[in-house]
Amino acid sequence: MSKTAISIAAAILLIALAGFLYIIWGGQARSGSGAPPSLVAGDFSVNFEGITLAQSASDDSGFFVLTGWSLRRFDLSGRELWTRAVSHTNPLLIQGGAYVALSAHRSRIFYAFGPNGLLYTIDFEHDILSYHISANGYSAVLTTNGDSYNIDVFNASGTRLKRHTVAERNLFPISMAISPDGRILVVSYLDVSGAVISSYICAYFIRAGEAAYYTDGLFASFRQVEGEIISRVAFIDQTHLMYSSDGQFGVYELTPAPGTRHVWSRTLDSHADFIEAVYGIGVAVAFGQPLIGAESSDEGTFVIYGLNGTELATYSMDGSISYLSSGAGAVIIGGGPLRRNFAAINYRNQVVWEYTATSDVLDFILLDKPERALIVTPARIQIMESR
Repeated sequence: MSKTAISIAAAILLIALAGFLYIIWGGQARSGSGAPPSLVAGDFSVNFEGITLAQSASDDSGFFVLTGWSLRRFDLSGRELWTRAVSHTNPLLIQGGAYVALSAHRSRIFYAFGPNGLLYTIDFEHDILSYHISANGYSAVLTTNGDSYNIDVFNASGTRLKRHTVAERNLFPISMAISPDGRILVVSYLDVSGAVISSYICAYFIRAGEAAYYTDGLFASFRQVEGEIISRVAFIDQTHLMYSSDGQFGVYELTPAPGTRHVWSRTLDSHADFIEAVYGIGVAVAFGQPLIGAESSDEGTFVIYGLNGTELATYSMDGSISYLSSGAGAVIIGGGPLRRNFAAINYRNQVVWEYTATSDVLDFILLDKPERALIVTPARIQIMESR
């Protein structure tokens, strides 16, 4: 074979390889062969009686379902393990691995649960504004008496490990996150003391041995922005932290020094309907309507970014995206004209399944693998499987 023929053959091979890698790792998410599989009903279903609000959360060993009257725990096959009556008005379920926290805005009662049931209950003297629970069972609760704010951190037994008080008149804590190992508390703040509002993030050591070397345990203050509110901070893994504001989102790394390293960020050219940390992977973003005068992503565009900012997967929803949840190996997004179209996209840029619901959906989460999901509607909860 001549050198020219060899060169042409090599070029064709490289083009084919590039096309294959683009399908697997880049471009629009797609199924492995033809149309994506659909979900069909499994052998587990529980009927409700007129439930209009329900939330769920899953982990490696089972799932929780919160209705208007109770929190219930099931194993992955759907066998009910325990139930706990709740009395909150408009309760909110927050998950951290196999742990969940339960309370409500302006309530004064906070519950922490693990796979085996209630861990502890705390009655606060002042109103609860927000709360968070980590993958090791540590929780942070923000309360206010109207003049100042307290952030209390508790371990998985309910023992308070730290209290951080914010007494400055023009400074407001906005979002909190605890690292998966329970070492670090991160808080975003809004400062309205100047002519222009500003926001920034602070990182504190929780445990007394490490915190003792710093005032109030504070070892880093970073990502200061003007004219924006940093509304969300969340850990992606032990050291990587996602942040998002109304104008940008990105990732920082908490370094051993201790300190921080800015890894990447992106300025929003569209409204973001969802910006969520995907544990161990990166950041999932659902883009909404374009900002005025900006060259932007189309509404309904969904992107998963890796820890270094590269695009791992993309998907286009027909219409706006109104739902997003991440789980074992994939992210579920939902939306469309009736908010009943759903798809699971894995981190290799593949559509695991697509599904169109026949009624309103309250919650939709992955179970032990992307091919099994729990769908919650006003009438029932049901396990669905990809076939």
